[in-house]
Amino acid sequence: MNFELLWVFGLLGACILAFIVNRPRMDVVALLALVGLVLGGTLSVSEALAGFSDPSVILIAAFFIIGEGLVRTGVAFRVGDWLVAK
Repeated sequence: MNFELLWVFGLLGACILAFIVNRPRMDVVALLALVGLVLGGTLSVSEALAGFSDPSVILIAAFFIIGEGLVRTGVAFRVGDWLVAK
């Protein structure tokens, strides 16, 4: 195995561990992994930022934003209570 492969597997393991421990938040872990891949030389900066222009990534980010808005306003809880009552 070469160093780059070990680096990626190590970074992946650290991310999985951080997700399990839930420290720091998931978005911070993902961005730190992205920065780690760039600083480690696995990805170039343009390759790392290319994913943000993908429509699927933008759609998933929009779902997270809308979902958080629904939770903060209480709409999600009201809908959940309504579904449980039926």
